Amino acid sequence: MSGLEPDHLTAAQRAAVAKLACGCEQTGGIALLCGPGGVGKTTVLAELAAAIAPRRSVGRADSAHWAEAAMLPDIVLLDDAHLADETILARLLQRCRDRKPSACLVLAGEGRLFTLMTRDTRLEQAVRIRVALPAFTAAETRGLVAATLARAVGRPIGVAEATARAVHEIAAGAPAAVVRLAELAGVVAAARPDDALSAADIEAIHGRLSPAAA
Repeated sequence: MSGLEPDHLTAAQRAAVAKLACGCEQTGGIALLCGPGGVGKTTVLAELAAAIAPRRSVGRADSAHWAEAAMLPDIVLLDDAHLADETILARLLQRCRDRKPSACLVLAGEGRLFTLMTRDTRLEQAVRIRVALPAFTAAETRGLVAATLARAVGRPIGVAEATARAVHEIAAGAPAAVVRLAELAGVVAAARPDDALSAADIEAIHGRLSPAAA
């Protein structure tokens, strides 16, 4: 997950929701959403489900659930699909096509998902739309840092260019990592009378996070 609130979706994420929604109109096929870890694929799926739900039934679960589910919704959403086996995905696709009316299968995952599609011609030929979700730009990272700090501190605070750049470089533009760093930075800023944050503060926070992650 990216940790983003709906109001903070990037232009790329909003475009992904719109493209996938169009892809969902083509029943019996597959809509693909790919991108590196932490760029907001799960957030996009949640927004897609919310956008479609008033008109059609939507279900989100893992491949094991859908393999055993007695009934399928109009739109089947599968996150982390790159972890699934292509034979399971092909079986799920067939179930979507056998449903009356046919269901649409939306698969979200990392780069390996494209490889899975090419291993089975049934999957490859069923793809109706491909959406790639990129990492954040430096400007998008700065906006997310500012929004996250404002929530943490309870008021808008200034974000120095060097501070935002440090977050962007450490997080490699992945929103989930940006939010994590910014939330901890917010704790630091809230304890200071001037709310000041420097690039050195971000480096220090990252240094504490790295051993914890290991």
